[in-house]
Amino acid sequence: MTIIFEDITKKYNGKVVLDHFNAEIEDKRCYAFVGPEGSGKTTALKIFMGLEKPDEGEMHRMGDYKYPTLQSSYVSQEGRLNLKKTAIWNVKKAHRRVSKGRAIEELLCFLPEEKLTLPVSELSLSERKLVELVAALFIPSDFIVLDEPFGGMEEALQKKVLEHLMDVKGSRPLIIAQRSMEGLEKFKKVDFSKEETS
Repeated sequence: MTIIFEDITKKYNGKVVLDHFNAEIEDKRCYAFVGPEGSGKTTALKIFMGLEKPDEGEMHRMGDYKYPTLQSSYVSQEGRLNLKKTAIWNVKKAHRRVSKGRAIEELLCFLPEEKLTLPVSELSLSERKLVELVAALFIPSDFIVLDEPFGGMEEALQKKVLEHLMDVKGSRPLIIAQRSMEGLEKFKKVDFSKEETS
């Protein structure tokens, strides 16, 4: 299956964020949406997932697929965790079939045990991102979509996260939006640096 952005234009308050943007997202591939802040990366991701509608242009789906809608495992730039609850609670909340044991098992891939029962508000930015990532990967999905997922992470941890993603993604496309290609050299680059900023 291939999802095609065709001449996508999006404006906010009269400002052009995406200007006739074109891209193709294919199964089994990894993509890096790269560009400065305000260049339209997040907007493109939201249009891709159906959370926003373009002002002009269309999204096309090529190939057979039996469901009318597609689902994404999504880590947002803003964060979507309940900060008053623990990492375990947030991961269990992601999907009704996630047991406490499975949540702990996956969280321990990245976080020390003593962090799992703290309110998420007491975790660092990078630790919160890790909790969000673990939670998102429990959601049955057709795509993995990560918006600035490596905030505050050291290079070794980012590499570990990427290796984990490659192990679990299967044939799903993986899209990561960030400001540079650092750590994503094997990904197909979708360049937003020439897009008009908001």
